[in-house]
Amino acid sequence: MVVSSNLEAQMRAWRHHLHARPETGFEEHRTSAFVAETLASFGLKVTRNIGGTGVVATLRAGRANRAIGLRADMDALNIHEAGARAYASQTPGKMHACGHDGHMAMLLGAAKILSEEPGFDVAVHFVFQPAEEHGRGAKAMLEDGLLQRFPMEEIYGVHNMPGMPLGRFATRAGGIMASEDNFVIEIKGRGGHAARPHMAIDAIVTGAEVVLALQTVIARNLDPIEQAVVSVTEFLTDGIRNAIPGNVTLKGTRVAIRPRCRRWWRGAWLKSSLASVQRTALSIASLTPMSSSRP
Repeated sequence: MVVSSNLEAQMRAWRHHLHARPETGFEEHRTSAFVAETLASFGLKVTRNIGGTGVVATLRAGRANRAIGLRADMDALNIHEAGARAYASQTPGKMHACGHDGHMAMLLGAAKILSEEPGFDVAVHFVFQPAEEHGRGAKAMLEDGLLQRFPMEEIYGVHNMPGMPLGRFATRAGGIMASEDNFVIEIKGRGGHAARPHMAIDAIVTGAEVVLALQTVIARNLDPIEQAVVSVTEFLTDGIRNAIPGNVTLKGTRVAIRPRCRRWWRGAWLKSSLASVQRTALSIASLTPMSSSRP
C-alpha cells in the first residue's frame, strides 16, 4: 500500500491545522469536532463524546464478526511555543509539544486509506483519545463503555520518536512504553527578606536539597539492571526576586518499564522515602536560627 502525494499533502495540512490549535486534556472540543467531521467525510460512522471529548469512528469490511482498534491521542501540553512557523500555536501557553497533532494526522490518514481500499475482512475502530498527558483519558473512555460499545480483539497505537530515520518505525516483543506515576511534595517554611535570611526558614534551600536527594532514589535503591527514572520537573515558589519564599512545591514523575518496578515504587519504598524526605526537610529547617540576635 503506497501513500499518494495527495494524501501526504493532506496529512501535512491536517497536522499543521491541529498544531496551530492546541487544546489540553478534556478541553479538546475544537479538536474532536475537526477529527469527527474529517472521519465522517470518509463515509465512516462516527461516535462523539466518549469519555468526555473522545471520538470513535467505525469501518466495517467483509463479513467476519471481528474487530481491531487503531488509536491516537489528541491533547496538547501547557507549554508556550517559541518560534515563528506559519502553523505555530495560536493559543498562548499551549502547544502540541509531544506530537499528538502528528498522531491524529497519521490515524486520519490510515482511516482514509482503509476506507478507500477495504480489502480486509474485519471491522476497524479508529479511537481518538482525550487527556493522555495527565493519564485520565483512557480511563474515562473505558468507564464510558468503550470496549462494550466497540468490542476489539486488539488495539494498536504509534508514538512519534524524534531521531528515527524517515520511513522507519521500531517495535519489540513485550513492553515498549513506560508506566508513569506523578508526585507532589509541598515544603512549608517561613518567608522573609532576602537581606535577612536568618529571620526566615528558607523553603527554597530545603527544596533544592530534596531535589538532589531524590536523584539517589533509583541509583541507590533499585537493581541497576532495572529501567526506571525519577525526575523533578517543576519547582514552584511564592517568593520574588528580593524575598525568600515560605512555600515550595515540587512536582515530578516516575517512569518504569516493568510492573514490578512500579509496585516497588508505590509500595513500602515510597512510604519510607517520603518519611526520609520529611526528615531531610526538617533537619535543614532546624539549621535556620529562629532568633533575630546577631552571632
